[in-house]
Order: sequence, then structure tokens, then C-alpha cells
Amino acid sequence: MAVALPASLAAARGKLHANGLYFAPLRHHSPACAFALQAMLRELRPAAVLIEGPDAFNDMLPLLLDERTRPPVALLCQASEQDEDGAARTRSAFFPFCDYSPEWVALRAGTEVGARLAFIDLPWQARGNRDSRQPEDGEARSLMAERYLAHSSYLNALARGAGCRDQDELWDHLFESRSRAALLDWRTLFGDVFAYCAMARLDYEPAVLEGEGSLPRERHMAAHIARWRGQVDGPIVVVTGGFHTSALIDLLEQARPLSNTPAAAPSWLIRYSFERLDALNGYGAGMPAPAYYQAVWEALQRPGPGGEHHLVVAVDQLTQLAQHSRERGLQERISTAEVQAALLQAARLAALRGHAGPGRQDLLDAMRSCFVKGAIDDGTQGLLIDVRRQMTGSRLGDVPPSAGSPPLVEDARAQARRHGLRLDDGEKRLARLDLYRKDRHRRRSQYFQLMQYLDTDLARWQGGPDFLTGSRLELLFEEWSYAWTPLVEARLIELSGDGATLLEVALARLLREEQALGAAGRARSAGSASALLVRACVIGLHERLPGLLDLLSHHLDDDGDFASVVACGHALVTLWRAREPLGVREHPGVLHLMRRVWPAALFLLPNLADVDEPAESAQVGQLLALREFGRAARSALSGEEAGLAFEAADLHRQLDSLARRPDGAPGICGAASALLFLDGAWSETQLSQLLEQRFGAGATPQDAVRFLSGLMAVAPELLPTQPGLRRSFNRLVGSWDEANFIRYLPDLRLAFTGLKPQETGELAEALALLNGAAPDALQAQIHYDVSESEMLAGGRLNAALAACLERDALGGWLNPTPETPHG
Repeated sequence: MAVALPASLAAARGKLHANGLYFAPLRHHSPACAFALQAMLRELRPAAVLIEGPDAFNDMLPLLLDERTRPPVALLCQASEQDEDGAARTRSAFFPFCDYSPEWVALRAGTEVGARLAFIDLPWQARGNRDSRQPEDGEARSLMAERYLAHSSYLNALARGAGCRDQDELWDHLFESRSRAALLDWRTLFGDVFAYCAMARLDYEPAVLEGEGSLPRERHMAAHIARWRGQVDGPIVVVTGGFHTSALIDLLEQARPLSNTPAAAPSWLIRYSFERLDALNGYGAGMPAPAYYQAVWEALQRPGPGGEHHLVVAVDQLTQLAQHSRERGLQERISTAEVQAALLQAARLAALRGHAGPGRQDLLDAMRSCFVKGAIDDGTQGLLIDVRRQMTGSRLGDVPPSAGSPPLVEDARAQARRHGLRLDDGEKRLARLDLYRKDRHRRRSQYFQLMQYLDTDLARWQGGPDFLTGSRLELLFEEWSYAWTPLVEARLIELSGDGATLLEVALARLLREEQALGAAGRARSAGSASALLVRACVIGLHERLPGLLDLLSHHLDDDGDFASVVACGHALVTLWRAREPLGVREHPGVLHLMRRVWPAALFLLPNLADVDEPAESAQVGQLLALREFGRAARSALSGEEAGLAFEAADLHRQLDSLARRPDGAPGICGAASALLFLDGAWSETQLSQLLEQRFGAGATPQDAVRFLSGLMAVAPELLPTQPGLRRSFNRLVGSWDEANFIRYLPDLRLAFTGLKPQETGELAEALALLNGAAPDALQAQIHYDVSESEMLAGGRLNAALAACLERDALGGWLNPTPETPHG
């Protein structure tokens, strides 16, 4: 790769391999760089190999070098810090290794040649706060970020000039596509990588690199290198990202002694996955398609002529894809002839592009050309997903027992194994659980719920009965998607301070929530306490059931929030109905509290009459929820168990009082009257009498519309089906002037949203007939292409025109007769 370097960089390139110091500038997780580094170390047999990575990791070298450590693995760092608001927060970061990571090769090949090994970068916690590009909460960052290369205008221009679609393709074109012999020429390859990265670095001002933390890291690494030069005799190999190499060469001439750094943050060697390693999954450094590059690395380890390793990988990838297409029954199955055509296409593309053999992009282009026969969405989308899945892979590494995972991680793994979950890869799977008939499935569901409660990201609920919200309880099966990934272990390690087992940690969290509910000065909430009770049963903390029932009892005594009390009732009904899958059985405390909720809610019911207009809609919903609670409780209990605790007559007496209260919130009164009529507690005559009061003489348009909205929210079918209600409504609207009609038209439209389109049409025809229109006249007047805003604007314009005519004594024009000439 011929690049005209500025004089300063040309001089630095001349010092890449000089005076016993050998720099290996690289891209993280590059098979080409890893293979060249392997050749370099075997040829030089250095006295020391210095590797970019927090120097606190030197204590982890025995674990990394343990033969039972099998990549992909990662060193996980964690440190506590305070947010801007003073809240404690744990920061996490990964330093990943795979077989083809140059850093991993430096460790293994360096040990092979007898070199001393050391990490030389600034400790992670000493540089974390400098990074302005923090990950989202709950995520962990990478300590191998290469964003400066990704955002380099020089490399973007170079990619465009080379006809490459992105920088990954540019990198492959310049480096990964070289022949095995060219990669063995490590001096040339590292010189070219140096030029590639050094030119990219010119895009950034020193002040930016200082503030972001690159320069402090480089000064720290330069100090380490200077110290090692004075300690060992023989060659020293320095393995760092290529972005740092030119700066390290310059800094060595002015290297200062190592400065004091913070105490090392806790580190753990954990298993990592190809899925997390994949750059296309959001990983901040390294190559995409890790399974593909793993195959490239393995092919490089088998000697062969020219670019044969590329061809071997291409054949293997195409053959695997064809096999998967047959096994998965894809619409477009790949035949042997199509595999041969794609291989030929990939080889020709590689030759056209000057590659030693078909690389990843050559292979992908050949697959699109030969396997996708129509539009992407014609059924071949599954094929492209299969390509992505195959090239990403699902491999999960392993660590030796001496890695010393916290007891919490071991407990979570042991439980996962007992429940038959796969821990040997990070592939997402689906579990379908029969909660009501299989005890084993109930225990697995409990484990998933527990891990979800702890925010471990192991499992996500997809469908089935939702005990936490009390919905879909009639369903028998529950579905979860799950995958054991490095993030699961990272989260478990973060939680390990709260206990040695999952139940201990969950209990600690639950107790904190209990304490928060009972905190001094906080309003009592039976709804929150009951939600906590259901949660404890769902995750298996039945030992807290007596204490939570006692807590709920106290909250129910003092809770003055109608919605909270009703929510508590529904939670208890859910717990009773699902007592078998939730392991509650027939606990008398649940039934006792359920009976207490009904009178408590009825006691608070009159307060709804005092709600203001903005809160009416929500409180109407709570009124419906109370009625449904009573029905659900009576249905869940036998007649003897229910006793007189959930009598509908008690509710009807309260509703009757609400509906007749003249100063009550109109929406609540309308909802109450509708419920009474639906339940048969009121006759049509009683409903009509109330409507005459609400819609008759003296009724204000605003209160009448609010009353109608409450009534329609509960029973939208009443207006289309009850002639008396229609007549009252028609008289009401007919009594309004045009200004009031336009003003309240949006509220009327909102009240009618509960009607189906056909019901709306039938109601409109019925109202038209009441006003003397012909049966089919309405259809001719409907304009479906007029929006609501246009209709309202037209109404306002019509009113303004009428006002003008009245002002000019032309009001007769508004209702012309044959005897009234116009002009």
C-alpha cells in the first residue's frame, strides 16, 4: 500500500523496528494482524511483549494463560461512581479476546517463545470519566474502541476512492485479502497498517485527543515502554492499536516516569460470545462477522499456497449456507449448482478487485448475485438473515474454575443447568412453558421471572398469562426468549454484593422496595403493596408472603386513593385465580384481604363525585375497574367463600347516589347511570327520567356533554339502541345555537369513538329521521374526504357568514321560502 506520508510520519515509520524496539501497530480482532504478529514473535523471539490493555490486568495473566481458558473470553472491569445527582452507579467495561485477536496471539505466542508479558495501558478507572461517549445505562463499554478510525475523513475518502462501501470493506481490501505469504511479511504489513492509522490520526487536534483521554493513555504506555527498555536485554515487541503507534514513537524521546494511579478496580475473567464481539451488533472495536474470521484464522494455521486459505473458507461458508437452507426449509433452497456458481463468482470478483482470494465482501456479493433471485422481500429475506447468523456465530468461550466467579454467578449457572438451559453459546432461543400442568415448567418460568426482576437480560417474556398485570390469565402457555450472554454474567457480578444466591439478591431488593413503601411521610399505597406481593410470588420468594400480607393490610387501612385500592383488589384476585402456578395454594390471608378490599373501595367511591373535568375520564375507568373486580371476585370464589363480601347490591346503592347527585361530576354521574341500567338495577324509565334532567331545560351544554361522555365510555351501545336516549340527546343538541354546537362538536366526536363505524352510521340516520330527513338523504350529504379540522373551519365560516347576514338585515336568506325573493 503506497501512501505518501508527511515527513514527520515518514520518520516515525522508520523507527517502527529500530534499536531493539519493535512496534506492531494493529487493528483489534484482525486475523491479518494476528497472523503477522505470530510470525513476528516467532522470528524475533523477544525478551518482552508489551500489550495495550490496563496494567491492572497483569494480575490476570495466569488465568489468561491457563490452557483451560478458551476464547472468546473477556476481562470485565467494574467500578462504582456517583452520578451527577449523587446516586451510586456501577460502570462496567469489557476487554475481549478471541483466537484471532492480536492481543491473544501476543499472550500465547509470547509465552511460546519465552518472552515476559505485560499490559501497559492506563488503568480503566483512571480514564473512564474522560470518555464523553458513554454507553447507555445498563450497558458495558469496550476498552478497545476504534471510533477515531471509523470517523476519520481521510479513511472515508480513501474508501470512496477505492470503491469500497465502508471502512470494513476498505480494511479487508487493503489487509485481510492478502495472501498467506504476504501476511508472513510482517515488516511490510505493519508498516502499511502504521500508515493507514497514522494518516487517520491527522484528522484530530491534540486538544481533542487530550480531552478524550488518548494522550494521557499514550504517555502512560510510553512510560511503561521506557521502563521495560531499562529492565530487559533483547528485543521488545510493543502491541497496540495502530492509532497510538505514531504518538508512542514520539513520546519515547520524552517519556516521564510512571505517575501514581488509582487502586485497581475489580476484574473478572468471564466467558464472551461471538454475538457480542460482532461489530455489526454495536461492538465498538474490531471486525464484523466473527465466525467468518474465526474460519479465516483457522485456515491460516493450516499451511497452503497463495491465497488458498481464502478459497477454503469460501467453499466452507457456501456449503454450510446451502445445508442450512435445506434444513430450515427456506423458500429458496440453495442447490449444489448454485453453490458452484457463487464460488466461481466470488473468485472472479476477488481477481477483479486484486485480492489473493475471495474475501468476506466478495463472498457476500456473490451470494446476493447467485442466491437472491428477486426483490429482497420476496421470501429470500430469511436467506440473508441466515448469512448474517452464520457469519456472526454463537460460540461462547470458557474459563477455568480458578477464574473465581462470584458465588452469585455460579448459583445462576447451576440453576440454569437444572432448568435445562444452554450455557455453551449465546444464541437466542424460545421456551414454551405449560404453567398449569407441568411443575418443571413452572419452576423454569419462576427462574426466568427472577432473572428478569434482577435485570440480568437473560430472558424476555414474549406472551402468555401476565400475572403482574392480571391479564390473559385464561392462557395456559407462557413463552420466553432467552440467551446466556456475557452481559448476563456482567450484571450478576455487579449484583454479587447483595448476596451469594439469586434468591438472596432478590430478597434484598424486595426488602428495599418494602422499606420504601413504608417510609415515613410517604402516602400509603395498597396498589403498590399488592404489586410487590404478586411479584414475590412470581419470582419464588414465598417466604416473604406473610410479611407482605401484613404490609398490605396496613396500607389498605390507610389508603385513601380509590384507584390504588381497586388495583389492590385486582392483584389479589389474580393471585387467587393463579394460586396453582404461583405456588400460593389456598392461603387464607389472600382471601381475607380480598374481602376487605370491596368495602374499602365502596367507602371511597363517593369521592369520585368531586373530581374535576380533566380527571373524569381516568376515574370513569376506575369505576369500571371496581365493577369488574367485584365480578372477578365472585367468579373466582365459590358461593360460600364469597359470602356477602362482593354483593352487587352494595355497589348499586353507591352508584345510585352518585348518579342522582346534582352537584356531582357529570362524567361520573353518566357512567354510574349507565352501569345501573346495564346491571338491571335501573329500568328504562329511571334512565329516561335522569336524562330529561341532564339534557332538558336548564342543562348547560358543557355538563351535558360531560354526562354523555361518561355514559358512552361505559355503554356506547345505549345511544344507538335506546330511542328515549336518542330523543333526549336530539332535543339537547337542537337547543344549542351554532356557536355552542361548533364548540362542543370535538367532545361529541370523542364521546362517539366507542361506536363501530356501522353503529355510527345507523345513529346518524336515526337522528336525521328525528329531524325530518328522508331515509336516504343522509348518504348524499356525507363527504368522506373532509377532515375534522376542515369541517370545524367550515362550521366557523358558516357561523360568521350567518352573523354578517343578520347584521345586514338579510337573515331571511338563511331560511328561504318560495315567497322570499333573493334580490
